[in-house]
Amino acid sequence: MSERIRTHPGVSLRDSLDATGWSVNEFAERLGVSRNVASRLLNGRCGISPAVALALERIGWSTAEFWMRRQASYDLSVARRKIEMEEANA
Repeated sequence: MSERIRTHPGVSLRDSLDATGWSVNEFAERLGVSRNVASRLLNGRCGISPAVALALERIGWSTAEFWMRRQASYDLSVARRKIEMEEANA
């Protein structure tokens, strides 16, 4: 049986954002990214880059290493699922 795809780290970021009461615009500003990038990240449509991981660390949301591990874990689970599906369809 295949491993389920892990939760995108953006879900955790969205939960933290909700807890702070920040808007997406404020979150983007604090990270130093565009609102579009912040929105894509929070909605799981893009990953956490090293630069964003460092920005999250700078605002006190854990360490950059934590966020990079979360992203890598998610990416690996997606890749494993893709390979399993390709093998099942072969």
